[in-house]
Amino acid sequence: MSADSGTSVDGPKTPQGVFYSKLPHLVNSTGQYLFCKYWEPQEQTPRALLMIVHGLAEHCQRYEEIATELSREGVLVFAHDHVGHGQSQGYPADIENFDKYVQDVLQHADKMRGAHPGIPLFIFGQSMGGTISTLASLERPTLFAGVILSAPGIMVAPESDSRWQRFAAKGLAFFAPRFGVAKINTHLLSRDPVKVKAIEEDPLAWHGRICARWGVQFMGAMERIQREATTFRTPLLALHGDKDKVALLDGTKFLYERATVADKQLKIYPGLYHEPLFELDPDAERVRRDIVTWVTERI
Repeated sequence: MSADSGTSVDGPKTPQGVFYSKLPHLVNSTGQYLFCKYWEPQEQTPRALLMIVHGLAEHCQRYEEIATELSREGVLVFAHDHVGHGQSQGYPADIENFDKYVQDVLQHADKMRGAHPGIPLFIFGQSMGGTISTLASLERPTLFAGVILSAPGIMVAPESDSRWQRFAAKGLAFFAPRFGVAKINTHLLSRDPVKVKAIEEDPLAWHGRICARWGVQFMGAMERIQREATTFRTPLLALHGDKDKVALLDGTKFLYERATVADKQLKIYPGLYHEPLFELDPDAERVRRDIVTWVTERI
């Protein structure tokens, strides 16, 4: 992944140098090109839609397995790479306003809802994608028939949330917004060494540092969810591994306990790390089965 992609007489290119005219894509409200991916049912008309919202420093094509399983059940699955991720335009691991992610998701969801009226629309978000999905649901509570959150970012770890640390982070984000402050520890994502190696070697993933401004924007997004958690009223399936050291399980519990909706479930998986869908089998298989079952029961 690289910074903003260039253009030519044939139109804009991805950061990898491929013309967007050759790829499924969406142009967002600020004119940036986003790479899109669609998994359509092969033998039937779609009976539901589900949007996958990926996490920080990854991309939507990692979710091939769960998307394929859902498509076999008649679900049309769709996704895009966020700005600054994968094959989309934008500076890596930086965002001027976290709401940009949310608005891009809502734009894509509205487009697919308009193309396929009369069937339910679900949304799945992993990690930062869970934060985005939660905010999208808070903004448009009747848009989605159900929200699935996998290890969402809802709450900052107390040891990283002192008044001094917040002051320093905001100062750095203001004076040097793209200063690299941290890298993702891939060994905290999964117990499966094969999948850890795969993300480490994935050319579409971001392997550099996260920008200071992104960190401050992410903290602000989590604070908003905490303030508005009692207004969350979309059917909810919350998933979290109890050995996750990236996103706080307490944050997922916080949202689950305060969500004012009768149809809500919390599944805590013993021993699993931050990415339940990319864990060792049979645990990953169980997570996929739980998601597919929950969705199909609500179609």
